[in-house]
Amino acid sequence: MTFVIAVFSLCQVYAQQGGMVTLTGKVTDEKTGKPLPFANVFINNSTIGTNADENGNYRLTNLSIGNLEMAVSFLGYETVKQTLRFEQPGVKTVLFKLREGMELQGVTVYAKKNKKRERNLKIITRELLGNSRFSKQCRIVNPQVLRISEDDDKHLTAQTTKPLIIENLALGYRIHQDLDDFDYFNGKLFYGGSTRFELLVPKDSIQKKQWRTNQKIAYQGSVKHLLSSMVSDSLQEEGFKVYQAIPDSMRRFNTVRTQNGYNTIANHLHNRIEQIRGMRLIRPGELVTERLVVSGTQLEVFYMKKKGRSPYSDMPYAYTQITLPQGYMVITPSGWVSIPMGFEIAGDLGNDRFSSLLPADWKRDD
Repeated sequence: MTFVIAVFSLCQVYAQQGGMVTLTGKVTDEKTGKPLPFANVFINNSTIGTNADENGNYRLTNLSIGNLEMAVSFLGYETVKQTLRFEQPGVKTVLFKLREGMELQGVTVYAKKNKKRERNLKIITRELLGNSRFSKQCRIVNPQVLRISEDDDKHLTAQTTKPLIIENLALGYRIHQDLDDFDYFNGKLFYGGSTRFELLVPKDSIQKKQWRTNQKIAYQGSVKHLLSSMVSDSLQEEGFKVYQAIPDSMRRFNTVRTQNGYNTIANHLHNRIEQIRGMRLIRPGELVTERLVVSGTQLEVFYMKKKGRSPYSDMPYAYTQITLPQGYMVITPSGWVSIPMGFEIAGDLGNDRFSSLLPADWKRDD
């Protein structure tokens, strides 16, 4: 299974000591200029957001400098996403103009009880929720908002007419997902849109504690965990081993030999790949809230605390390949991607879905 992260410009949420940004503005109809009362204004992929007032005015406080991907939604209008970059603290004003929604064209809509729709809905649910230990505690509340089609090439595609609501009773979130694109074909998934996390209210202290425990489990071995370990130069201590492909021009041999028919990682070391520390992959960003992950060649990642399949007979652990097409991406020190630059993940970490997904502003215990 391959999951390509290519459409999200995930938000920057690292809390900097010192000056913060206050974001204010108004949400209006693009054509008429009339305010859109109580529109949703939020940082994509986070729990940080607010509703505009009856006059369409909104205010978000205590935002850190850096990149913020804002999303604005209103029933009957197309959701707007806009990446903002703030390099200085203070009050910033941004106006959002929304366009009335248009009917989706070229989409075959199946009847609610249609067997083909039900079969495709099961595939979409499986792919969105994933197969983590928490999947069975998640559900799609309003599948009727999905418009599903399957073309002649067997690409299964879907969009939403209004936000898809996913309840995650394992982690304590209600997720509102505007699904702009969903394409599943031959075991590969590509999807994109805007995501708002809403905190659920626990029924008691026991459930609250269980949610926090589950969130910590979801964090272990995640992309965010990996990247924050790179920043702190603690990959091995946190359970990761990362290998970087050696450029072709610097390889000693053109081929890799196997021993006794087994493909061991030792056969590739100092020839095709080298183990690398986090500090060698991280560079300072333009702001104190930014770090660059830099690698001109593919990274092979093992999470040593989880059994899994890999190409190497002597490394039966969760295995992931990471490629940076532009040679770098921008992250926060806490490990969330703020400017992805189209980075690609294949393997274990590519299987993360909404059942194990944490919001960008989630913080681990110090």
